[in-house]
Amino acid sequence: MAMGLTAVFLFLFIMKAWAQHSPSKVVGVVHEVAYLSPSLQNQKPFHQIHWRRNNSVKIASWNSRAKVQYPNSTYRGRLELFPNNTLKISCLQKNDSSMYQVYLEDEAGKEHIESILLTVYDLVPKPTVSAKVISADPELCEAILECSVGLEGVTYKWIPHSKFPPESVGVSEQRISFNPLLETYTCEVSNPVSSNNASLTYRHPCSWTGESSAGASHTTTSMLVVLGHLLLLLLTQA
Repeated sequence: MAMGLTAVFLFLFIMKAWAQHSPSKVVGVVHEVAYLSPSLQNQKPFHQIHWRRNNSVKIASWNSRAKVQYPNSTYRGRLELFPNNTLKISCLQKNDSSMYQVYLEDEAGKEHIESILLTVYDLVPKPTVSAKVISADPELCEAILECSVGLEGVTYKWIPHSKFPPESVGVSEQRISFNPLLETYTCEVSNPVSSNNASLTYRHPCSWTGESSAGASHTTTSMLVVLGHLLLLLLTQA
């Protein structure tokens, strides 16, 4: 029993130590601003502090004489170090994505080191959507719907405007087979900072219209034609 309790306490100690040393995460948007804030901030007075990138390149520092320096030219004019030791990075670039460390040194010379992972993303543009028809049989339309934004690190999600077929998550294309008269599928693309979408509209027997300013009126016209055919069919059966 004692051995079991010892193992539990040891596990909790290891998990606590891991949590304390695991880096916090910050996401940013290209051309926007990110704030890297250490957890200690103003909990105690520090004699000096400095920020590094990847534990090697010093990018900002402050000492007890209240002198702030930004020695790295890559960040020239883009950094601001606040009194609470938060580092502001402006005009973010994709290559600013990195691990950053803040070194906080107290009066006794004891140093506290904290890591923050910054990941910078582009805003997701409107996707380009298209359809590759595999089979255009009047009784069955089979096609591959394609969606692309030309960015890495994004998630694709296909959403039908009806319950069939089920939505597909995480892929940029989806193979489908069905026979309704009219259906619309929306491709939603997202990353941790933004999302965007575009739609494809199916028309019987197997033609597709992508979302565009010119295609909108054409799609509306096609819907009216389909509705007209349905009305004519109902009148004939009556």
